[in-house]
Amino acid sequence: MTQIIDIRRVEIAPKSLTARVRIAMGAPLMTSEDLEGTTRVYRLLPEIVNHVCLGDVSETFKDVMGDTEVAHLLEHVTVELLAQTNLAGDVTCGRTYAVEDERRTYDVEFPCPDDVLVAGALSSAVWILQWAYTGGGEPEPDVAATVQGLAALVQSLPEPAAPAPAKREYVVVGKEAEALVAELNGEEAATDDAEALDEDAEADVVVEQLVVEEIPAEEKKSAPVTRRHQFAESEVDEMLGAVHKAVEAHTVADDEAVEEEVEEELDPQD
Repeated sequence: MTQIIDIRRVEIAPKSLTARVRIAMGAPLMTSEDLEGTTRVYRLLPEIVNHVCLGDVSETFKDVMGDTEVAHLLEHVTVELLAQTNLAGDVTCGRTYAVEDERRTYDVEFPCPDDVLVAGALSSAVWILQWAYTGGGEPEPDVAATVQGLAALVQSLPEPAAPAPAKREYVVVGKEAEALVAELNGEEAATDDAEALDEDAEADVVVEQLVVEEIPAEEKKSAPVTRRHQFAESEVDEMLGAVHKAVEAHTVADDEAVEEEVEEELDPQD
């Protein structure tokens, strides 16, 4: 079966993840080209219609879902999976735009509270759309198991190392250097002229001080906590595939639990 959405590359910036995706020839480019497939997505994820939709004629995704780019639908399916994990903070929408001079190719950008979580949700969204636009059928994607698998995948990873403090440089000249160095070190500056810097110290002096940037109070509530697991581009495919294994493990466990229940109910000894 042809893969209808191909993730060509993933770029991770300090606060965002951008995936370049290509829609295969013969696959629907717009959701209106296969309304049955689009309806399958809605039935799996009905909350998707209430998403904020920036840049469209409507404020929510409801009014455009029936006639928008499949890549745009991919964006919102990813966002909905992120929301259901309860690990993504206030991520309510992303951004989708066509790549100039590349047919059927789009960049899909997301706020990125956790790089592995967002990339895993994107991979799962591709899987859901693959099912929806290739006739549906059994087994139907298990959204709850997918979300559980995403959460388990992220929670199984070690906490990323804290970022190094920022470095600032102060440039001072001559006798002003002594006072500034003393201030930065929490000491009192010398007042005796004999203790001041001699004439040979009139050259520029560079003082380095490690500092942590303070986030303004009004930004603290909205600024997402970003986790960086620092995987290299060569590891992206491996990481994207890892979520399927995690999801499959939970789906198999759920199926076994259901089978045990059925067996207990049908057991004539009970």
